[in-house]
Amino acid sequence: MNLIKTIFLVRHGKTAYNDDDLLQGSIDLPISESGKKEAELLAQELQNEKFDVFFHSPLKRALQTAEIVNKHHKKPFKEIPCFSEIEVGQWEGLNYFDMIANNNEIFLAWLQDPTVEIPGGESLCQVFERVKPGVQEILASPFSHILIAAHAAVNRGILAALLNIKPEPARMFRMKNGAYSKFLVYESGRHMFTVVESWNNNKHLENIR
Repeated sequence: MNLIKTIFLVRHGKTAYNDDDLLQGSIDLPISESGKKEAELLAQELQNEKFDVFFHSPLKRALQTAEIVNKHHKKPFKEIPCFSEIEVGQWEGLNYFDMIANNNEIFLAWLQDPTVEIPGGESLCQVFERVKPGVQEILASPFSHILIAAHAAVNRGILAALLNIKPEPARMFRMKNGAYSKFLVYESGRHMFTVVESWNNNKHLENIR
């Protein structure tokens, strides 16, 4: 059994929408000042790790987070278009708590059933299915030490693809903005399997203001 890849999965630093509890999906917002602080602390946390490449979502907030972390490493970037965040359709820009109050029935249905689509947007199953080719591209790449910068829903999909688990349990794994998770990918004969070494590491963010 050989360790063939070490993958750090990162959630981007906060945006203005995150700061104000507004729902965001495919809207392409940059990270806010608080998001930059989170990314800087993440960069310090990972500065002694080894990376060969930085894969990232096409959205600014993921790329900017990766760029800040990469200041200590100066490695190439590779965009993965299918890692764009979930399309939240009619919920885009709404206050999270107001949306729940005004759309309780459809929200509960979406929360309980990963096949239910957000009005004008995607279901979790659709997100999880579309991220699979990106994960396969990364696993087939020649790189051994990898960072992926993406988003809340997408990172759950990446988790599901790496572990070959269904959306129902995978959706229960939450990552904070600026947090990271670590996966170890092993090869045994013709088989490849992934182990979660840690999830939602965010101790480096404890003293952020």
